[in-house]
Amino acid sequence: MIRKILFIIAAWLLFSGMQAASPTSQEIITQLLRNATGGIEIHNINGQTSYSGFVGTGYVHYFYENKAYIRPDIAVKWGELRFSSEHQIRTTSIALPVTVGYHVLQQNNMRMTLFGGGRYEQFLRAESNNNANNINNSQVGLTTGASLNFSNRFGINASYYHGLTSLFRDGSGKITSFSFSFNF
Repeated sequence: MIRKILFIIAAWLLFSGMQAASPTSQEIITQLLRNATGGIEIHNINGQTSYSGFVGTGYVHYFYENKAYIRPDIAVKWGELRFSSEHQIRTTSIALPVTVGYHVLQQNNMRMTLFGGGRYEQFLRAESNNNANNINNSQVGLTTGASLNFSNRFGINASYYHGLTSLFRDGSGKITSFSFSFNF
C-alpha cells in the first residue's frame, strides 16, 4: 500500500514539474492531448508470448534547437503476461517512461525521431492462476525506439523494452517487449 502511495506521489510530482517548462496551462493541456497515444505491447517471458494494451500521453520539453527533447509519459496498461503454457497473470498497471529523443529527419510534413530512456511500471492489479504472492509489485527497464509523425497530427511508433528487474521475487521472469502505437 505504501509503495502505491509513493508511486502516486511520484507521478504527481513528475507532471507537476512539467508545468514549469511551459508558460501556460493551456499549452500543457494542448500538448498532453496532442501526444495522446494508444497501442499494443508484445511480451516475451521465458519464451512465452503474451499481449497487453495501453493508452497514455506525455509532455515534450525541448532543450536543443527544437530537435532534442526530454519526454516524461504516463500510460495505463492492461493485459495478460504468460510465463509458461499453464501460468498467466492478468495485470493492470501504470507505466512512467522518461525518454530523451532527437528528430533525425524533418521534411515538410514528416518527422522521424529516435528515442531511448527508462521506464518504471507499478502493478495496480496482478491476478495469477499460480504463485500470486511471488509477483513483484513493480518493474524497471530500458526502452528505445523510433517514431514517424505526419502533419504534426498522426504518428506511428515502434519501441523495444528490456526489463532490468524480474517479474517474480525469486529473480525469474525477465520481460522483453515490442510495442507498436499510434498518436492521434
